[in-house]
Formats: sequence, structure tokens, C-alpha cells
Amino acid sequence: MSFPSSRWPENHLNQQVMGRIFTWVCLLSSVSSTLVPYKTTLVQSGRLLVSFFGYPDKCLYGGTEHACTFSIACWLVGGSMEQGCTTGNGDSMADLMFTCCIPPSNNHNYLLTTKYNINRLTATTPTECGLPMVGIQKRIIGGNEAFFGELPWQAHIRIKGYQCGGVLISHLLVATAAHCVHRAKIQDIRVHLGDYDTQNTGHYIEPLPEEVHHVVQKIIHPKFQYRLSQPDRFDIALVQLSKPVTYRENILPICLPNHDDSYNGQTGVVAGWGRTDNEYGKTGTNILHKASVPILSDEECFRWHRRKSINLELHREMLCAGHSDGHTDACLGDSGGPLIVYDVRTSRWTLAGITSAGFGCAVDHQPGIYHKVAFTSDWIKSHIIRTYAYSNR
Repeated sequence: MSFPSSRWPENHLNQQVMGRIFTWVCLLSSVSSTLVPYKTTLVQSGRLLVSFFGYPDKCLYGGTEHACTFSIACWLVGGSMEQGCTTGNGDSMADLMFTCCIPPSNNHNYLLTTKYNINRLTATTPTECGLPMVGIQKRIIGGNEAFFGELPWQAHIRIKGYQCGGVLISHLLVATAAHCVHRAKIQDIRVHLGDYDTQNTGHYIEPLPEEVHHVVQKIIHPKFQYRLSQPDRFDIALVQLSKPVTYRENILPICLPNHDDSYNGQTGVVAGWGRTDNEYGKTGTNILHKASVPILSDEECFRWHRRKSINLELHREMLCAGHSDGHTDACLGDSGGPLIVYDVRTSRWTLAGITSAGFGCAVDHQPGIYHKVAFTSDWIKSHIIRTYAYSNR
């Protein structure tokens, strides 16, 4: 069976067809809001139906490609409606039903794609970060298994003899903890993206494949200091992949914060393939786990450690997150993984921290210590720009 490629007769929609479309959109809105918490799905589903009726599924506005979708779907997600998806020849019904949907503008939450034509994106097309296709349900001690595609920016970094976490920040760069890679040989580093069951046991459905990347460069923060008895200073590094990744539902970038952003008092999400309980001798899990942790103020972090007679050196590029009873924590094997928060100002998941250190795992009043990404976000963004420029030579 094939569908006709031409538009509906006389390039217009009659009242009966319009009524059916409106009913479908209402049903689509109801189902999408129930099953998938993220509004992007509604727009993309509407985009598929628009294409079915013979109209374009994409449009250009301001030099940028956007989705053609139903006007009501665009309104529901708070987008602005522009022309560009119909003929413009008096087809008033179509003009009313279909629109070029422009998402709310959050310029610092877009990452430029490379020159590679990936998923129909061009060099000037912004790719939305921090928007998983599967909604996130609010090192991981006391955590739960994540869903496939729930954390599409999560990276599994495998180095001879050990593993670390990481997070995708662009087509070519993955952020991780500097202490994970500063002594590693580049040829020994492999970055797995889109992974879920690291052992491929077959017990879990993985509808999309992972990507395995070699590394051509590791970029250690110039102020990184490896320390034995205290958290490492400026514990962040970037690894450059040998080829750009292909964005899809299980591989997408996280958003980066601005330099002055603070997330104290908010609840973040940590994830990784590290230990899932605190028993001696336990190793990591093969299934991606995630857990929620509150982000503490510096004063509260100091107070908790003093209560346990721990002399903590907490510097301005660090932050603490954890529960007072220690029931949820990042642990061995989760180093380098992301601490993310949902930024209500931008409606995007944003990278708040990189798992760095901690005095024990899942111990009361001994929270995890993370590199504060906002403090080095300008440095990170400068390298994204450099690799973008290099790839466009």
C-alpha cells in the first residue's frame, strides 16, 4: 500500500476532513501528555500527520529549519506560529490548521551542528539540547534503573582496566572528570554513546544501537590538580571523538549552564553504571541507573562534614549533593558522570556537575562532591567553538 504524494484535491481541506483532523489532534494531545511528559513529542507526532496529508513536515524561518505541525499542537507547547507550511494560495482551512512552529527562544540552550548532514540538520541549524524523547522520572546507591533513552547524553567511558561516566555536550565532545583520563593513553579510551545494557544480555529491549567512538584528543582543564586526601581541583576534562556522533532518540547533547547559574536547593539527577549498593566487593551494574539528589549550599556541606569530623576543602569550582541519611549517592564507577537539573527558566535539562569525589559512598552526612560546571562553562564552550571551527575546515 502506498499513499499519494499529491495534496488533497484543489489544495484545500473540506469541513469533514478538518473535523477529523481536529479530533485526531485532540486525541494525540491527550495520549502524548499521558504517556510522554515532554511536549516535543506532541509537535513531532503532529509533524508526522501533517506529512501524511501531503504538506511539508519542515519549514524555514529566520534561516533555521523548524517543524510543520498542527497549530493547536504548537500552541500547546508554547511555540509561536508562522507561515511557511502551506501553499499560500487561498487555502484558508490549511492555513488555519497547519503552522511553522517556532519553539520558545533560549539561545544559550542550542548547540550548532557540524558541517556533516546529520538527521537533516545543516551547519546553521540549531539542535535543541537537554530534551530527551523519554521523560525523566524523578555511581548509584539506592537508585533505580533508567529507561532506555531517558538519559540520551549519558556516556560510558571504557579505559583499559576501569570505567568512568561522561556526558555528551556536542557532536564531537564528551565531558568527564579529569582524574578519569589524565593518565590514560588516548588509544586506550573508548566512548560508548546511546548505551543502556553494557553487557548486551538481551534481557532488556534496546530499540536503537549504541555508538562506539575512538578518541583523538583529551583536553584536561589547565588548573586541574590531582590530590590524594582532598577532592581534586578543577576536576573536568573533555575528550574529542574521532568522528561526529549521529543525533537520534538515544544520543542527544545536554545543555550547558551560564557562568553565573546556581542550583543550590534544587534537586538534581545523577546516573551511571557504578555500584548500586555499598557492600564490600560489589562491582558496577550493567544497566544504567539514576537517582535524585538535593544540591546543597556550601555552608550545609561544610556543616555535614564537620559533624563527621572530616576536614573538607571545598573550593569555588565544587558543589555538594546528597541526602542526609546517605540513602542515595554516586559511587565508584560513576566518576565523570553528569549531575543534571531541570532548569525551569529554559525548560531544559542542564549540566550542573561532574561526579568527582566523596568521603565514602552512601554514608550519612557525607554527600558526593562534584565539579561545578557553571564555573568552567565558558572554558567548555570555547572548546565547543574550536572543534566546530576545526570540523568545518
